[in-house]
Amino acid sequence: MAKVPIHFIGFLANVDDSIKGLEMGDGFAVERKSKDDVMPVLRKIEKYSGRRAGFDVSSRSYYCVVKTGVARFEATPQGGVAFRPDVLDEAHKSVQDKCRLLRLFKEGNVVLIHSVLYHLGDADGEAKPFGFISEYPVLDITPFTLTADEFPEAGSFLKATVLPLSEQSIQLAFESFDLSYDVSDAGLAFLSLMIAMEVLLNPSKDELRYRVSRNTGVLLGQHRAGGEAVFKEMKGLYDKRSKLVHTGDRSLVSREDMLKLRQYVREGIKEAMRSGMSKDALLSTLNVCGFGERPWRMKQ
Repeated sequence: MAKVPIHFIGFLANVDDSIKGLEMGDGFAVERKSKDDVMPVLRKIEKYSGRRAGFDVSSRSYYCVVKTGVARFEATPQGGVAFRPDVLDEAHKSVQDKCRLLRLFKEGNVVLIHSVLYHLGDADGEAKPFGFISEYPVLDITPFTLTADEFPEAGSFLKATVLPLSEQSIQLAFESFDLSYDVSDAGLAFLSLMIAMEVLLNPSKDELRYRVSRNTGVLLGQHRAGGEAVFKEMKGLYDKRSKLVHTGDRSLVSREDMLKLRQYVREGIKEAMRSGMSKDALLSTLNVCGFGERPWRMKQ
């Protein structure tokens, strides 16, 4: 039998028109699709999964990651194709990793909610979906949007950053950061983020509050006053972490606390990557530096 061109479409949640045209690597790019374009595919997803596709049916447009010609599968006599699941798995992971990196670039839970392979019918050219992966439900609905200035920066960040991250401690911190989007409870997300900060910036088991807070201030403070402010705020967040762990009272941590800590973790991971140092070398540098110094910035 002849081989049939296979195409990919992935549906994004929590995004808007600001990411249209963003290159996602390996030939994947974000497009805005009309309701008429995608409803046949979404209906197949609902039929396949037995549940709603997870979108507002009144929406006039959808933001999708697309790539044509991801593979060629052998046609079957019944008009279908000989499906190879590894192609869908690899395409889904490639795009999903880029979505995870966008969350590291900027706040907002951009989610690849559905990944679909399809081919085109010979007679009518209609999309014929046959392979599906779904991430459902989406618990964190924080919107992701880019300014005009951020759009090219986001594209450059996706090109320059590859998962898994090269430094083990940074990768583990990133995974803990990523987990904060997978729970609806602010307290649990907060604890996951504090683990990320400890993995990234704690040199020993002693004086955790002081060491993590000071290292965060030195790492992120662009000047002395800014570093001192981060140091003070991190001590307050760490106090909330300790009270939460010791009492179990989740009301001690607000969503605003979680988002503030998530921003510190996000910027801490990126700054640690920017330094180009191992964890031990970075912590040694932070230990001897004052707020606002950041010598690795002067070398760049």
